[in-house]
Amino acid sequence: MAQTSRDQVWTVVDPDSENRWGERFERLVFVLASANVVAVVLSTVESLYERFGAYFDGLLVASIALFTCLYVVRLWAAGSAAPDAGRSRFAFVRDPISVVDCFVIATFWTGLLFEIRLFESGLFRVLWLARVLNLSWFRRSRRRFKRVLDAQRDDLGVAFSGAGMLVLVSSTLMYFVEGSVQPDAFSSIPETLWWGVVTLTTVGYGDVVPVTPLGRLLGAATMLGGVAFFALPSSILAAGFFAERAGERAQETEETRTTDRGRPGGKRVEWCPYCGESLDTGSSHG
Repeated sequence: MAQTSRDQVWTVVDPDSENRWGERFERLVFVLASANVVAVVLSTVESLYERFGAYFDGLLVASIALFTCLYVVRLWAAGSAAPDAGRSRFAFVRDPISVVDCFVIATFWTGLLFEIRLFESGLFRVLWLARVLNLSWFRRSRRRFKRVLDAQRDDLGVAFSGAGMLVLVSSTLMYFVEGSVQPDAFSSIPETLWWGVVTLTTVGYGDVVPVTPLGRLLGAATMLGGVAFFALPSSILAAGFFAERAGERAQETEETRTTDRGRPGGKRVEWCPYCGESLDTGSSHG
């Protein structure tokens, strides 16, 4: 089926495009988004904003205008029925990058037209840096990370649930132990949750600390528990990435072997199922 003009436009403006022109276009968009991030950071320096404020504001207006046009074009072309289009308008709208674009665009035009500033547009412009994940260089790693999260979802859920329970239990116990001694620092369980989070994450700002012997003993146990529980998500993700990479290597090896066997006029090569070395049965040994 011949591609329509909308199909052709979508192959270029598709954020996940894998063709040459689409990748080049996405890189240009990433450069513009990165320039906005740099402008947001530098504009917070008062001396720089006094000298280059007009350029910062001009980049903001130009970028918002371009991203607004790009969003509208993508929304129009996302309904393409081409086999390689890969998504619908609904899938495009709920894409995280599209959500960020929509927030930035909406907050800017709302503030400009109605003089209502619900959010600071610079906050969401910084999130444009997430477009680096759409670059072709990181696309494979992004998909691998998504597969690992999907595969380890249950284990990660248990680990984070256990960590949350540990924070709540330790904070509750600390409130009853230290609340009467330090009513300002441990005035309630919600207030004590701050101490529980910074202690379990081994940050320990030192702004809230137990002073009683029982409180210090509980604090030490909480820190040890934090090392154990908060290390679980990292180990789960590391194991998932190791298994995913091992599976990819096995698949690549199998594809290479299949290619070698299917070459015209090529010699059939047998492979050892244990060590993976080739078994050249046709060679002679002296």
